[in-house]
Amino acid sequence: MTPHPPPSVDESSPRQTGSAVEFLAIAEAGLLEAQALLLCESIRRFGGAHAAAAITIVSPRPSRRPSPASRRRFDRLGVEFVAADLASPFPEYGTSFRVAAAAHIARRPGAPILVQLDSDTLFLGQPDFALRDVDFAARPVDVKGICTCGDGDPNDAYWRRVSAACDVDYAAIGWVTTTVDAQRVRANYNGGLIATRRSSGVFERTEEIFLRIVRDRLVSHTRPPSPLRIGAGEVSPDGYTYWGTSQMALSLACTALGARVQILPADYNVPLHYFDQLGARAAAPVHVHYHWLADADQLASSPLVDGRMALPAAQARWLRSRLPLDQARTPGFAARLRRVLSAERFTRMLRAR
Repeated sequence: MTPHPPPSVDESSPRQTGSAVEFLAIAEAGLLEAQALLLCESIRRFGGAHAAAAITIVSPRPSRRPSPASRRRFDRLGVEFVAADLASPFPEYGTSFRVAAAAHIARRPGAPILVQLDSDTLFLGQPDFALRDVDFAARPVDVKGICTCGDGDPNDAYWRRVSAACDVDYAAIGWVTTTVDAQRVRANYNGGLIATRRSSGVFERTEEIFLRIVRDRLVSHTRPPSPLRIGAGEVSPDGYTYWGTSQMALSLACTALGARVQILPADYNVPLHYFDQLGARAAAPVHVHYHWLADADQLASSPLVDGRMALPAAQARWLRSRLPLDQARTPGFAARLRRVLSAERFTRMLRAR
């Protein structure tokens, strides 16, 4: 499918794309479809050379299809919508469907570079996905979490056990420094933005390794007593037992394939929920991972709108006109927003809308 030009371009002009990139994300009924729409529009408006690139949105579960209205909006944005029925070995871990979707799309013909994105991310500037002399590009994980610092680390035995079960040479796994707590760990990459050469087979191998992790019940966490909050809502106690294994599978896939890896600059996949721990930022980010910070009850402390994050005027106006995602177009929005914002900021935001 040939994508439409960006919305800022005259849509009566001929469609064209000079991009070698295909963007990929997931949309499901509810907040995820709103996030995916915002992401797609951000590519069309601010993607620069990639503004007219192919975008593929996958709906992996028939029971959670986005609304007809969202489908129409995807179509107007020139987005290919794939209504799939993908199997997961552990549906309670929602991220497993991202693993399946990436492998599914990677097996199809398409642009030579495939960029997988979390739905709760967006672009605020033109990215560079040339992948010069590399096969794979990403940011390290934000914090250590289930990572290992090597010998003596409490998680090291787990990494060795999973590596052995998946026929991956543990000693060949590289090293990265986590972006927030600055820990040197065996390579583990943030799944919010992953760029690969389609020919590398990284997404397909990631799926194979993830399937083996689940088959062998190599859980990463003990079961918590209650659900935990994540970017798109909550993860169930059962789902949390595999939390982080999709990213671990990606790391092991890169190692198994001998993929040449590039660490993307710090202005990509910026974790906004850790914004104050990232240090001073004079330049506007290229791509941000906002998690829950586009929700109405979070805007009072969200770098997306509170002025802490350097943004060009056009991007700032665009964000203010579209946030919050969860309640902005429902009855009583103004009253709810007034409760979380100061009167002055409330007035400024409504005027901007």
